[in-house]
Amino acid sequence: MDSGAHNDSFRDLCVLYIDFNRPVFLEQILRFVASHGATKSELSAIRAAVQKRAKQLAKRGRRGRPRAAESNAWMQKAITAAFRKHVLGWSWARVTESIGMKPTKPNIRTVQRRERQFAEWIADSMPAESLETSITGGRYSMKLREGALDSERNRYWLVVKAGLPFDTRPEECKTIVESLLR
Repeated sequence: MDSGAHNDSFRDLCVLYIDFNRPVFLEQILRFVASHGATKSELSAIRAAVQKRAKQLAKRGRRGRPRAAESNAWMQKAITAAFRKHVLGWSWARVTESIGMKPTKPNIRTVQRRERQFAEWIADSMPAESLETSITGGRYSMKLREGALDSERNRYWLVVKAGLPFDTRPEECKTIVESLLR
């Protein structure tokens, strides 16, 4: 590929998406090809690179207990719970019931714990310079810096690592992140 400005931004997107969210990565390739056109040799080079990387990722050993973030179902339930609690303003009992669980105290605590884990996952997804950390009274907390979600790069990281749909619902996602990281 030639080294035009649009190719540089495309390379940045590829580096950002390649290891974390394959469907979004492939969608970005299709968007790039559709908007800028590509020769047959460029398309074959892209295809070969994607296949080579897919083989590398498939060879990774997944031993031990699976992590929550590796489960799309877990991640989707966490996003749904955060959306319903912080954007729609539902009670914990209603959120728990909407996820398909009886609204008992242990189940409500489970959903709250899932939301806290999701908040930690979001904090881990953000670059260190986007967060303010503090220790008060023996508690460690993270707070979002002013304007951190205005950065396109930070939003991409949240799409890729945390699965938040900033492309289609930016205001709701911003509300979720700000509510969880305060």
